[in-house]
Amino acid sequence: MTTSRVGGALNPIAKLAMLVCCCTVAFHLKHLGHAVILSGIILLSHGALRIPLDILWRRLRGIVMFALILFLSQLLLVRGMPWHAKAVNGGLMALRFLNIVLSSHLFVSSTSDEDLAYSLMGAGLPYRYGFTLLTALRFIPYFRLQANTVLQAQMARGIAVDRPTPKGIYYMAKYTFVPLVVTALSKVETLAISMEGRCFGLYSERTFLRRIPFRWLDVFAIVTSVLVTIFILAR
Repeated sequence: MTTSRVGGALNPIAKLAMLVCCCTVAFHLKHLGHAVILSGIILLSHGALRIPLDILWRRLRGIVMFALILFLSQLLLVRGMPWHAKAVNGGLMALRFLNIVLSSHLFVSSTSDEDLAYSLMGAGLPYRYGFTLLTALRFIPYFRLQANTVLQAQMARGIAVDRPTPKGIYYMAKYTFVPLVVTALSKVETLAISMEGRCFGLYSERTFLRRIPFRWLDVFAIVTSVLVTIFILAR
């Protein structure tokens, strides 16, 4: 996926600081109009990073539906308040949730796993912990694929793991959890043997094939985000 030059030039630590500031502001906002403005800024940032809207909608349509459920639950289930107040509170709750998810999606879409781990290790994180983080992030899609493979295999055996019923959910947990755990343990054991054969952890420091530079642009982004957050919190 292509990104704009500014988004690609920022250090992942700067992006992480901006994400924390954005989530803090999203939690603090008390006016519906301000939450809408923040949503617009985040969506414009997606456009600036050239993230197609169809991909964004395909990834987050379930999140949007859940935000709509939050709004309707606040509107229909809360008693003792005027309809206008319930609508405003429901909109704030839904937009707060959406802003946090959208900002997190923006961070994930513009930052690779390797860049995040390398930047944290370059900032002082021990490389053992950095490798653990990188391995965990890389295993997520692998285990998702394995879970889907196990699910398809159990469906081929005639087990009703695809039915949205309590019994189907129970079967899905029962007949996919154990094979997935066995697969995960096998993968982890293979990785551990490979790391031991290459003497991983023998030295207290390590070298890097490439380094993620920390520039003045990153300092400016962090300082600006922190100052804007402090200004909003102080109001």
